This record gives sequence, C-alpha cells and structure tokens, in this order.
Amino acid sequence: MRLAVDAWNLVDDRRGMGRYVRRILEDWQDESDLDITLIVRKAPHIETLRDEFPYAVGTAVAGTFDAAWFPWNAMRFDVPNARSTVVFHDAFAFTHPHREFIARWREQTPIRRAMDRANERAVNSHWSATELARVFKRDARDFTVIQPVPDPFWMPVPGRSAPPYVLVVAGPEERKNVPTLVRAFARAFTRGECELVVAGNVSANDGWLLERSGIRYERVRADDDALRSLYGGALAVAVPSLAEGYGIMAVEAMACGAPVIASNAAALPEACDDAAILVPPLDVEAWAFALERVVHDATLRETMREQSLARAARIDRAEPARLMLGLIRRSLEAVR
Repeated sequence: MRLAVDAWNLVDDRRGMGRYVRRILEDWQDESDLDITLIVRKAPHIETLRDEFPYAVGTAVAGTFDAAWFPWNAMRFDVPNARSTVVFHDAFAFTHPHREFIARWREQTPIRRAMDRANERAVNSHWSATELARVFKRDARDFTVIQPVPDPFWMPVPGRSAPPYVLVVAGPEERKNVPTLVRAFARAFTRGECELVVAGNVSANDGWLLERSGIRYERVRADDDALRSLYGGALAVAVPSLAEGYGIMAVEAMACGAPVIASNAAALPEACDDAAILVPPLDVEAWAFALERVVHDATLRETMREQSLARAARIDRAEPARLMLGLIRRSLEAVR
C-alpha cells in the first residue's frame, strides 16, 4: 500500500500531537507492505525527517497513492484518488475559538474540509468523539476512538528532590487553567513549604499572576529528558485543564511513576483511568485540599505512585499504530 502522510507539522510539533504521530510512524517501520511518503510544507524539513525516519520525504504530492493519513486535526492539501483517514484530536478551534477572525478562519477551515471529505475519522477519546459530533451535528459513531499512548521513553528515572515541588506542564491557552492552580497553591502552602515548577509557556496574564501570587515557583523550559526527570522527582503532577482532547501528559507522568492530580473534566478521566485524584477544575478549595493532602502524606504518594505505574502497565503501546493501520485499510476495502 502506498501511503501519503501529512507531515507538515512534524518537525515543529514536539508536544501532544507530534508525539502521537511519531509513535505511530515509528511502529509502522515494521510493516513490510507499507510504502510511506511524508509530505512536508518546507524544503528544509526534508533532510530533518530523512534523518529521523526511513521514509521518502517530499514537499509535493508526487505519484499515485492508495491512501492518505492526515493526523493533525485537518486536511490542508489533497491527495488525488487516495482514500483519506483523518485524526481529529479535539474541537477546540470551535469551542475555544481564536479571538481574531482571520486566525479563526485559518484554523477552522481545514478542519471543516477534513470533516466533510474524510473517508474514515479517528479520534483520541470518547469525550472528543461526543464533542465533535455535537459541534458538527454528526453521529458519535462516525468516529473511531484510538487513544494515544506514551512512548517507552517515559519511564521512572531518578529525579531532583530538593526543594520539594509540584509540577505543572503548562501552556498559554486559557483552557490550561493555570490561575486556578496558582490560587490553590497559595492557599495550600502559606508557609512556602513547597514550590510550583511550571514547565512550558504561560500567557502574559498567567505570568503576571504567578509574579504577584506570593508562592514559591520556578519557570523552566524542559526538553523531554529534563521533563522526565521532573516527573520522576515531583511530589505530584497537576493537570488542572478545563478541557483536554485526551491528556497524554497525565499518562506520561504516570508512566514515570508520578502521583497525578487532574481535573474531572473533558477526557482527563478517560486518560487517568481511576489512577489519579480528580478535582473539579474551577474549585480552588478542592484543589488546595488535594495538593496539601498529597504533598504532606508520603503513604498516599506511594499508593498513588503504584496506581500510576499500574495504569501505565495496562497500556498496549503498539495499539494506536495497529488500530490506525486497520482503519486505513478499512477505507480501502470499502471501494473494492
């Protein structure tokens, strides 16, 4: 089977979607009947991806393909005569739209096109399937749920232990809900006995709030090696998001043995699979109580660590590649 893969974002995206795509592409290397071509947007990306994957790479859709895989929530180009399978990660472009019209149009248009033209539609959580069905007035059964899995890289390693800290992997989006965590942290640790480590970017407003909160905190830019170490040493990893299409960072933290406190919102309960303390996302008092409880109770942390590792052990890390390839093949069988 000749398969074209939309790799437009692959070089630049090292977060959730990028990790999801890399995991599947790496596992497909063992499929002898697959002839894969990665389609990139920029010529400099060609050599970068040739060094990373044993696949053909090009900036144009050249030749004839049986199928095309679009794993980025959208279709930004056509692959003539190929059956298309699209991965829809979330509906945030519509439920949390950009404030500027042009940016909103650029983000939403390729998603609408993908929804209309895809032969098969994959989604990474049951919650996202329900949300997409609601937004686009479709049946949730139109979507095949294929949950992301953590790369084997995410495993327990020695981490830093001093000063004691809670880790949050942040982002600038409002749905990441950093303010609730900061306010809860200020209530839980009035004597400064614990530090909040913020990995990743935050919005200007969230940065302002951190500066004026009075809490002990550290902002870090962490590559995967540093992030794994931070997971390993954290007293807890907090995931306070209002909405996540899945929440792979919670599962990566669990694979590293970290106790996880997460919002009981969106797809996070699916991702955490009964192995985390779940808290209403906007309840500052509940977050403060959960943080204080975990930080001050070593026995609870050890129990949560065991639950995290057990949740990670239940995961079949080869499943997404296997299920996705089955879905692509199903699209071809439909026309035979």
